[in-house]
Amino acid sequence: MRRAAAFVFAALLVAASFPGRLTPAHANGVPQLVKLTYVEGISNWGPKTAEGVLEFSFAEAYAKVDVKNLVPQEGYTYDGWLRNADGDALFVGEIAVDAAGIGTFQGSLSNLDQYDYNVFIVAARPVGTAVPAIIPGERSIAGRFTVLGDTGAGSSTSDIRPATLPDTGEKAESPLQANAGRLLYVLAVMAAASGAVITIRRIQRRRPA
Repeated sequence: MRRAAAFVFAALLVAASFPGRLTPAHANGVPQLVKLTYVEGISNWGPKTAEGVLEFSFAEAYAKVDVKNLVPQEGYTYDGWLRNADGDALFVGEIAVDAAGIGTFQGSLSNLDQYDYNVFIVAARPVGTAVPAIIPGERSIAGRFTVLGDTGAGSSTSDIRPATLPDTGEKAESPLQANAGRLLYVLAVMAAASGAVITIRRIQRRRPA
């Protein structure tokens, strides 16, 4: 019986050590989505029906690009670039596309040095050539965006960790709901421990005296 009680106590300690295991995790960064299309004044290369979506987060330093109808051009490869109002450019990565014009890229923004980029451009570069310091002149689809700023006191407008996350339409979890989840977990562990105690008792009763 003492062993059974010790088992229950140990189970409760385990449950208490993971109080938040049923609550959802939240990322620090706020991902942004940018629609990519043929933009007058920027685009001058490739099919005008091409389009895509850029997902990125400066806080998490990553970018993901999905494109379609971006038919390959013989002798060229497509690259993703970030550009700011001053013309400063950052190479994001090569976007490989198939014969149907569907392609994707996902990677880290390892060379991110500033947060004022506000345009993403898909440009064409001759196959086998080194990545240039500036965006190539052959430019396909693009998208403009505004970086989410931090409204906290003393924070720079280029800070991309907002004090308040945007409203996604999902109802925020209340403290009562969070505590209820933890309580359900503890009760589940207790029920399992109680079942183990009952089993131990039955085994002990079956043993010959």
